[in-house]
Amino acid sequence: MRLFLLSLIYFCIMLSSAAHADNATSTAKPKPLAPVTFQDGNVFDPMKFAVIGKYVYYDQFKIYTGSSKDDSGFGKRRRTAHAGQLTFRAGLFEGFEAFLTATAFDKELERKNAKGLTDESDVQGLGDIQVMGRWQALSQKKGAPLSLALGLGLEIPTADSDNRNSFGTQPYMGPFLQLGTGSWNPKASLSATRIFGRSRLDGQLMYTINTEGEHHMEKGDQFQYNLGYGFAVNKYFTAGLAMNGVHQEKNTQELSPGVVGKDPNSGCDMIFLGPELSLRVEPLNMVLGLAAPITVYADMEGTQPVEDYRVVAKLAVQF
Repeated sequence: MRLFLLSLIYFCIMLSSAAHADNATSTAKPKPLAPVTFQDGNVFDPMKFAVIGKYVYYDQFKIYTGSSKDDSGFGKRRRTAHAGQLTFRAGLFEGFEAFLTATAFDKELERKNAKGLTDESDVQGLGDIQVMGRWQALSQKKGAPLSLALGLGLEIPTADSDNRNSFGTQPYMGPFLQLGTGSWNPKASLSATRIFGRSRLDGQLMYTINTEGEHHMEKGDQFQYNLGYGFAVNKYFTAGLAMNGVHQEKNTQELSPGVVGKDPNSGCDMIFLGPELSLRVEPLNMVLGLAAPITVYADMEGTQPVEDYRVVAKLAVQF
């Protein structure tokens, strides 16, 4: 709650600065930068390229059953994840761009059973490769009221998904402690952007269909929804506030040798709200971004660990 209140204070200061800056000058206004945590609605022009690095960290240590926080103890689990993502973005022709993304993971799971015995498992390595193409359906530069991009993508099963479980009845670890799903997973996105003066509004919807992969594993389908506001404080800095929501269906996996079913402790509805700050480094044609999404709502299916916040850092170089 403290972090949530700090975010609201940050947002109020940002809006106050925006009003003061707009009153102070009526000349050419600086252009606000894109959100840190999700894609905006603008597609690259032909022969425009970028390399984008992103780092995400979270530590899930609070146990929830549904939307209620439980006391620690029996069934305690803690999940920690570091994810480093590298994306190549290219404008291929007028109104169409492509993405190629590789992700490296370092994930750890700590579990305690009824006897108080603790097990620690971890996995490191490259995750599944992702490809996506986006089409510019509407462009504000061409007179439309907003920019709208439609995307289709695919997660390709290039990563290892054979991490075995050494502390329970499930023969293999669930999706969290695997590098990949072993399945071909299509996804679709809808992104929108409206820029007005020094401000911008961005939104994105993305749905991922997870199919059955190795060892009867089928991660639940995922729906993500994002909304953000950004304000160009000056030609270098953009400050903003973003809401990131996710709905995750339950996973299907081998619950015990020869028994396949829905994992009762999987699936969730979560909403994050947090500040974002971006810096334009003009001599290097680079943008640096930092965001701290704070958990404001969590409804977990079954009993699962939840984080207080996440840390997202982004670096993008255009050429």
